Amino acid sequence: MIEEVIRTYSFPEAGPRNTEKTLRAAVERAQQIGVGYIVVASAGGRTAFQLKDLCDELGYKGQLVVVTHHTGFAEVGLNELKEGDRARLIEAGCKVVTSTHALSSISRSYRSKFGGIDLLEIAAEAFRRFSQGVKAAIECAIMAADAGVVPVAEDIIAIAGTGKGADSAIVVRPANQNRFFDLKVREIIAMPR
Repeated sequence: MIEEVIRTYSFPEAGPRNTEKTLRAAVERAQQIGVGYIVVASAGGRTAFQLKDLCDELGYKGQLVVVTHHTGFAEVGLNELKEGDRARLIEAGCKVVTSTHALSSISRSYRSKFGGIDLLEIAAEAFRRFSQGVKAAIECAIMAADAGVVPVAEDIIAIAGTGKGADSAIVVRPANQNRFFDLKVREIIAMPR
């Protein structure tokens, strides 16, 4: 049996300079293996719009899911995704999820006030050993599963980055938070070194 060769991008540095290659590699891989859902982290919408344009260009017909920071993440009461941009994404056929971060939740508040670390922070730090983007991609897959906009019985592609843009993409079988150990990372499509 000849095994399929899987191309993985390993970028020399993290950050938004890798966005175009990461998005293109993710969409091409989705098309190769028949993945019907691509989840992308996008706080303000720029990466989401870039992905949507690329999907249109390459003819990807699957569902795009945009996962944003929860309201109040950057500033009290502020949702970083402007209502007009949210409406444009939805009108373009994207699902938009704004939710509490799966790997920090209320724990972050306790850590900030009292110090220390809890199990969610430990899990997040373990995933950051791959990259910040891989951690965020896993987190977004969980958040999208919890919102009911991606299936937990099939693989999806999740994309995220370090700061702005995208530098990491994975093929992942998502899971809901309460079934976290059912989550499986199947492939790393791209990540920084």
